[in-house]
Amino acid sequence: MVADLYLQFRNRTEAALGVLLKLTADMQRETVMLDTIQNLLKDVREPLLFVVVGEVKAGKSSLLNALFGQEFCKVDVLPATDRVYIFKHGAREENVDVSAQVTERYQPIAFLENFNIVDTPGTNTMVAEHQEITENFIPRADLVLFVFSVVNPWGASAWELLKFVNQKWLKNIVFVLQQADLREPNEIEVIEKHLRETANEKLGFAPPIFAVSARKALLARTTGVDKAGLWEESHFAPLEQHINFMVDQSQHGLRKLTSTCQTATVILSDSGSRVRNLLGTIVRDEEQLGRLEGILVERKDQTSRQVGGFLRGIEQACRRCEAEGQELLERNLSFWRTWRLVLGKSEWQEKFQADLENKMRDLIQPQVENALQLLETDLRSLWPQLQDTMETQFKSDARVQVSQTIPDFARQRRELLQSIELTLVERIAGRGMEAQLERMFRETANWLRVPAGVAAAGGIVTVIAAMSSAAVADVTGIVAASAFIAGTLVAFGRRRKILSEYHRQMDAKREELVAAIDQQLRHAVDLFYAEIGVVFEPLRAFCASERKRYEPLLSRVREVEKTFGQLTAELTRHN
Repeated sequence: MVADLYLQFRNRTEAALGVLLKLTADMQRETVMLDTIQNLLKDVREPLLFVVVGEVKAGKSSLLNALFGQEFCKVDVLPATDRVYIFKHGAREENVDVSAQVTERYQPIAFLENFNIVDTPGTNTMVAEHQEITENFIPRADLVLFVFSVVNPWGASAWELLKFVNQKWLKNIVFVLQQADLREPNEIEVIEKHLRETANEKLGFAPPIFAVSARKALLARTTGVDKAGLWEESHFAPLEQHINFMVDQSQHGLRKLTSTCQTATVILSDSGSRVRNLLGTIVRDEEQLGRLEGILVERKDQTSRQVGGFLRGIEQACRRCEAEGQELLERNLSFWRTWRLVLGKSEWQEKFQADLENKMRDLIQPQVENALQLLETDLRSLWPQLQDTMETQFKSDARVQVSQTIPDFARQRRELLQSIELTLVERIAGRGMEAQLERMFRETANWLRVPAGVAAAGGIVTVIAAMSSAAVADVTGIVAASAFIAGTLVAFGRRRKILSEYHRQMDAKREELVAAIDQQLRHAVDLFYAEIGVVFEPLRAFCASERKRYEPLLSRVREVEKTFGQLTAELTRHN
C-alpha cells in the first residue's frame, strides 16, 4: 500500500495530539491554546490529495485501482467529456454535484479516509472549464500522476495542460507510462526517451518516468495466481517507492508532521512549565508551612518551660504558706497549750484551718494571675510573628487559605483562671488535713489524760498525806511527779507527731495542687496551640489538594513529552 510510512506516523501524531488536547483541557488552559491543538489535529487528519491526469484511454482508472489494491474506479465507463470526479470516504456510496463540472463521489472504502483522489477527464477532451478546474487541483495536490499510454504516447494535449501549470507545482508530478506489458522493452525505452526529451524541451526538466502494467499489479494484489511473478512483471514497486518518497516530502508529508510535532512540543512545554511552576509553588508553601509548624513546636516548648517556671513560683508560695502555718501551729502547740488539749478542742484549732486556707489563697492567687497574664502576653506575641511570616513567605493564593481570625486570648485566660480558681477552692478547702489533725489532737488528748489524771490524783493524795504522814506524802509526790514527767514526754512526742503530720499533709496538698494547676495549664497550652494549628489546616488541605491535582498532570505531561520527543526524533531521521 502506498504511503504506509507516512500513514503510520500520521496516526501516531494524531493520537499524540488527541492526548495533548485532553491534557490541555483538563488543565483548563486558554481557549486559544485548545483551538490551536484542534487546528493541528484538523490539518493532520486532512487526507492526501492525489490528482490523475492523462488522455482518454491512457489507463488512469486502472492505475488508481492498482495503487490501492481494489477496483473502486471503474475502467472505461466514463464518457470522454465527463466531469471531474473527487473520490472521498463516506458511510454510503453517493454522488454529490459540487458544480456543473465537479462531482464528489463518496464510497465506504477504508483507504479513502486517508486519500482524496481526483480523476480528471482526458486531456484531449477537456473543455475550458475542465482545464481551469484541473489547474486548481494540481497546485494543492500532494502527488500528480500524468498518465501516458504506450499505445499512443505522442499526444500533445497533456503538454498543453502542463504549460498552464505554474512551474513551482511541477515538483509533485510523476510521469507514468501505462500498459507497458503491451510493448517490447526496447520500445518502452524509446518512448521513455521521447517523454524525457519532450519534458526537457517544454518544461525545462524531466519528471521521474515509470513504465508499469497496472493490470498485472492489480492481479498480483487481488486474484492473480502467481502474485510474485505478476508483481515483478508489473514494474510497480519502483513507482510505489517513489510515490512513498514524494508523499513523505509533500506539504502534508513527514515534514508537515515534524512541524506539527514541533508546534505541539512548544504548547506542551508551556503547559509543562505551568504545571512545574505550580507544583514548585506548592512545594515551597509546604516547606514554609513546615517551618511555621517548627516555630510552633519551638514556641510550645518555650511555653512549657514557662509553665514550669510558673509552677515553681506556685510551689514556693505553698512552701511559704506551709512555713507560716508551721510557725502558727508551733505557737499553738506550746507546752501548756499542748497540756490544755486534755480539756478538749480549742478555738485556735478551727481558726488555724481557716487562717491556713486564707493564707494559701492569698499567696497562690496572685501567683496564678501573674502566671496567666505572662502566658497570655507570650501567646499574643506569637500571632503577629506568624502573620508576618505568612505575609512574606506565602503566595497570595495560598495566604487566603489561612484563617485571618486572631485567637481570643483574653477569653481563654478568663476561662483558665476560673478553672484554676475552682481547683484552688477544691484543693485548699479540702477537709483531709483538718480531719487528720483533729484526729491527732484527739489522740493526743487521750494519751495525756492518763498521766494528767495520775499526776492530779497524786498531787491531791500528796497534800492529804502530808497532813497525816510524811512518808506517804513522799511516795505520792514521787508518783505525781513521775506522772507529770511522763505526760510531758507524751505531750512533746505528740507535738512532734502533729507537726510531722502537718508537713506530710501540706506536702501532699502542695503536690496535689501543683499537679492540678500543671495539668490545667498544660491542657490550656495544648488547646491554644491546637487552635493555632487549626488555622493552618485549610492551607495544608489546599496544598495536598493541589498536589493531588497537579502531580498526575505532571506525570501525563512527561508521558506526552516522551511521546512527542520520540516522534520528532524518528520523523527527523526519515526527513
